[in-house]
Amino acid sequence: MPAGARLTADRFNAEVPGPWRNVTFANWQQGGLTYAPLRVQKYGSRARLDGHAQPSASYSGNQLAFTIPADLAPAYQHYFNAVRITSGAPTLVGVIISSTGAVTVYSGGTIGPTDRYDFSFIDWPLD
Repeated sequence: MPAGARLTADRFNAEVPGPWRNVTFANWQQGGLTYAPLRVQKYGSRARLDGHAQPSASYSGNQLAFTIPADLAPAYQHYFNAVRITSGAPTLVGVIISSTGAVTVYSGGTIGPTDRYDFSFIDWPLD
């Protein structure tokens, strides 16, 4: 820490990761791997997803998968990829997290209810 800098409790607590919070599923559901529940967390001035999920029914195109709590939503829309973690070649789907907290998943082909996707590498700024 630079000379003369003060580490206040507020400044320290702003950087401590917050508790893990649940997402609200819409057309998707928790995946079958119990050790990797889909959840969201604030850490510093960023938020992140962790875990996996799968669609409730087959679809192609785009679909609202789940929502995150409004206070963890980004200030503007962000775009990501999520990788399929079931057997076979890994494939990617597009993920948009909107400023309302809605998380929409886009796929060029049909994905089914046994296709699980990992959201663990997705994080975004909160400011």
